[in-house]
Amino acid sequence: MSDSLKTKRALCDALIKLCQTKSFNKISIADITREVGIKRQTFYYHFNDKYMLLAWVYHQTALYYLDDNQISLDNWEQQVTRMLKAIKNNAKLYYNTVTSDQSILMREFSYIIEQRFIHLFQMFDPQQKISANNKTFYAKFFSYGCSGLLLDWIRANYPQKPEVMAQQITQLAKDTEIFSIQLVYRGKKEE
Repeated sequence: MSDSLKTKRALCDALIKLCQTKSFNKISIADITREVGIKRQTFYYHFNDKYMLLAWVYHQTALYYLDDNQISLDNWEQQVTRMLKAIKNNAKLYYNTVTSDQSILMREFSYIIEQRFIHLFQMFDPQQKISANNKTFYAKFFSYGCSGLLLDWIRANYPQKPEVMAQQITQLAKDTEIFSIQLVYRGKKEE
């Protein structure tokens, strides 16, 4: 592992540790660098600000389960379950960061989910009956819905089991598949 990656991981671990007892908005870069034992300029070599670090932490702790090379239609529910379990395993980190500033997780998660839905629409519309603009609009709509559900789940202190949440998100993806097929079929009838 490179020294740069070791430093980034140390910063990640420091933020996770600090979020066990403090709200994210109360944590400063000085707190993080003190925890790691590095100079402030070393922090800025790796991250522009604590929000950029937080986005990286989200990807390192949970969101990587939804990466292109990790997820497919065959394992969608399993990967979403793994992601949600990872979030719940870091419950204080996610709760303390989301209740301070939900925009970072919303942005990072929405982007990933939007890309997954666009891919889903492309798979189920090989003849391109649905316009690219509509695919993007539908994907954005569904990604915001999934993001809202995730944020609500975290803010409510994880009332459902990760498996239940994953099943609901997976069902949305399956229903989206049916919706896509119906749109394509309706387009064929109109021809």
